[in-house]
Amino acid sequence: MPMSIKNAILLLVVVTICATFSMRIFQGLDEMMGEQYWVLDTTQGDHGWYAMGLLPHVKKMPKDAVKAANTDPTVKEKYVIYAQSGDFAGNSVYGICFGIPFIMYLIWFAFILGFPDRVDPYLLPRRIFTIAVIIACSVVVNLFLMRIAADFARDPMARIANVAGNHSSLLFHNAGIWFAILFSALGTHNHSSQEASAPDSRNWQTQANEKFSWMFTLLAAVTILEVVLVKSKLALPDAAVDYSVWIIWVVIFMRMFGFSPKYWIKRGRGIAIMVIGTALTLPVFYMLERVTGTLGAGFASPILAKALGPDNQNIGLSLMISIYLIFWMEFAAAIRMNGPVKKVTEKY
Repeated sequence: MPMSIKNAILLLVVVTICATFSMRIFQGLDEMMGEQYWVLDTTQGDHGWYAMGLLPHVKKMPKDAVKAANTDPTVKEKYVIYAQSGDFAGNSVYGICFGIPFIMYLIWFAFILGFPDRVDPYLLPRRIFTIAVIIACSVVVNLFLMRIAADFARDPMARIANVAGNHSSLLFHNAGIWFAILFSALGTHNHSSQEASAPDSRNWQTQANEKFSWMFTLLAAVTILEVVLVKSKLALPDAAVDYSVWIIWVVIFMRMFGFSPKYWIKRGRGIAIMVIGTALTLPVFYMLERVTGTLGAGFASPILAKALGPDNQNIGLSLMISIYLIFWMEFAAAIRMNGPVKKVTEKY
């Protein structure tokens, strides 16, 4: 049974507010630094680190002073830069950075909590505990990854957040998605007093050939698309990140809408939500950048043009499209409008 329009709007509003608040935290970290570096304070703790070596002692230093010391051969003690403004929120590509928590909170609320119309009071404490564990795992894993990056960063001018994965907001929210999927697959937020017996698979009919043929057809299509986007400077030059998200889209698309066109044509409603939702999202972030002047859309971006040159002002377009295709596809599933439309038969 599809979710009511009222509940669908409520879910979208709550997810948007939570994603905005989450991004605001990372923006605050960038604003705390201003035009200075966060450098390791090696006068404290074990070489500047505490909390089992995951968190550093940091202090703010003017960029000019740090650069002068690190480039002066007569200065023996070099500064180890932990981060600079822009490493956390990724305001220059805000549309991309916002898309990941958007997906994360949708999974947390709709698929784990069952919000807004399938919140089970009996299961709610267990599900809230699951989300708390997901948050804790995400934080610990990301701090661990950033510590590893710090250990491998031999260049004293290296910025650890960028070495670890471009923007910390993307790292943390990606981990939130990963752990949410893991715990959902394990069924830790559900409970059954009686274990169901395993189905008898001896009479199952395989459709592996059809599934694989269409999966590789879609992969070939997105491969060609990615090559065209990269050649047209509408995607990241290295293509690996963009392409990996398109592969994820292919897998989720086949899981959501079926593995061949004979299933896709019956699920036009869900596919329409995915396409139209993405088409409407892109101009929203385009207008947001024009209004704020700081929150970059990732495409048609004066911020990217200023930083990377006018030829690279659209390099975030491919990633934005793939991320928001995934979000609206998941949203269609969350409001239970990704399945075939049931025809109503008249009874005589």
